[in-house]
Amino acid sequence: MKKLMMIAVMSLLSMGAFAQAGKFSVGANAGVALYGNQYNPFGIGAKLQYEFVESFRAEAAYNYWFSKTENVLGHDYKAGLMDIDLNLQYLIPAMDKLYIYPLVGVNLGITHGDGDSESIFGFQGGAGVEYYLSDNIKVNFDVKYQYNKKTKTVEYRSDDVYVKSEGEMKYDGPVFQVGIAYVF
Repeated sequence: MKKLMMIAVMSLLSMGAFAQAGKFSVGANAGVALYGNQYNPFGIGAKLQYEFVESFRAEAAYNYWFSKTENVLGHDYKAGLMDIDLNLQYLIPAMDKLYIYPLVGVNLGITHGDGDSESIFGFQGGAGVEYYLSDNIKVNFDVKYQYNKKTKTVEYRSDDVYVKSEGEMKYDGPVFQVGIAYVF
């Protein structure tokens, strides 16, 4: 997991090295993910965006979805999720200072909590709208669908009973986020 986080940080920093060629922005997100009952639906995050060609933008984002406690076989179990998104967006001017954009990308989800940390690779697609409050401040609203599934063998021991079963880890569903960013 440390290697993964290091790769993500290096990717974000390398995007900044090319900021002189186009528009570069950094911002924050807050959102709701409708993955079902396994994870807390509320999260916060940070994003870096770089418009590398007119109307085309790359975005790297990190989102932290808060932990949720569930009772499993009489024991409280805390589970949460964080994800790293890499998206491509196409900006379509709708009105003065208002842009609409479709987005497509990849996603790496990493579970956290009382159990073992697991990573799940997936895809996402959606659309958003952004509005420039000034030349350097913009706000946005995204709607996207994340598709992430992984089959996993689960083993546990409870009261001297050993259980081994195959289950499906997943966090797929719609995600709604609002954000603000500073444009350089």
